[in-house]
Amino acid sequence: MKKYLFAALCVLLIPFFLTAGGSQEAAGITEDGVTLVMWDQFYRGEENTIMEKIVREYEQQNAGVTIQRDAKTLDDLKLVLQMSVQAGTGPDIMQLNQGEADMGAFVKSDLIANLNEQAVSLGWEDRLTKANLKSMGYKGDYYGVSVTGEVVGFFYNKALFQELGLTIPSTLEELEVLLAKVKDAGYTPINFGNLDGWTGIHEWSSLQHVMTTRSELDDMMSGKSGAFWSVPANKASADKLVSWVEKGYFTKDFSAIGYDDSATVFYQGDSALMLTGNWLQGEIDANAPFDAGFFLLPAPAASQENLKAVGGPGIPFVINKSTKHMDEAVAFLDLLTQEKTAVKWAESAMLPALPISESSVPNSGELFRDIMKCYKQVNENNGIGYFIDWITPTFYDTSSASVQELMAQDIDSDTFVKNLQTDYNDFY
Repeated sequence: MKKYLFAALCVLLIPFFLTAGGSQEAAGITEDGVTLVMWDQFYRGEENTIMEKIVREYEQQNAGVTIQRDAKTLDDLKLVLQMSVQAGTGPDIMQLNQGEADMGAFVKSDLIANLNEQAVSLGWEDRLTKANLKSMGYKGDYYGVSVTGEVVGFFYNKALFQELGLTIPSTLEELEVLLAKVKDAGYTPINFGNLDGWTGIHEWSSLQHVMTTRSELDDMMSGKSGAFWSVPANKASADKLVSWVEKGYFTKDFSAIGYDDSATVFYQGDSALMLTGNWLQGEIDANAPFDAGFFLLPAPAASQENLKAVGGPGIPFVINKSTKHMDEAVAFLDLLTQEKTAVKWAESAMLPALPISESSVPNSGELFRDIMKCYKQVNENNGIGYFIDWITPTFYDTSSASVQELMAQDIDSDTFVKNLQTDYNDFY
């Protein structure tokens, strides 16, 4: 950005910072008690309502403490957050995206509080699991807690399963038998479009997750120096994906189909499965003329302990390291980790970051209950994984392009893992 443009931007943002709580109010200096300033990105209808309920509950439980909440779009939040925190006018509590570009920058600038001790003393490790908490933090340390979660698995067409006499597979080998049966019956086994690039990351990474050990996967996402992306399991999962392409298990001409269009194709009922995240559930409920279910991509029979799933928590809430009210801010984050808070999200069919039993929300639909059950299962196995594209600032571009080339059979698995390892090495 040219210098004069940057200066103009700063002039425009100064009034915003001063009105977004003000320096005294951001410090919690009020006549009536403590004020915590919070910025989050839950500005949409139902999620905004839920956050307001959580804030009011916290204020009722903590007399004399008020939360001044400002909900922004994610783009607006990213634009002003780091500059305001560095300037001393930022919030006490904020939502901050994981990964190098956001949380990594804040940690390196010593702007947010490390919550390792609080996570142990308050029981967050027990409630959310260590793997989940690490996904809310940075390089193995705990920096925040999330309220919503995401998990990638197979949505499946129950009517087609019944027609073909199929059951949910419990091993990767059983899944491959199922894919062959669907193909032989004249249907598309896996509905898929990879024009957008990011969808292919999920196809490969889901296989990668169940074909690697927990320690192998954690090493790949650790930021430590090492040839972690070149492990044989990553090459084997790339070979497996290519074999599915060669056998015709994916939608024909998938490279030319976008994600939204592929979802529309799935609703037509001619494909058995669609591998994607729980975020598509509402659209499936609204548009699919058949009943749909959800299950996780299973691990190989010989390594059931490798059951893991792509996913993790949503954007976590973190605490400004310079807040004058650390105890009050930690107490708010503690409320976010509790089951009663998780139930509030689940009652609106939004997957909570805290794994809860589907019986906790008895009035929910069957598809959402499937998703909650799978999410709880993989967390109990310490198997919640990662969205691998955030490990370096350029990893999304590298991995999406490489998966596209791999599935188009323009590169082999050796080149594929070399591309990922090179990107990792270049940054770390």
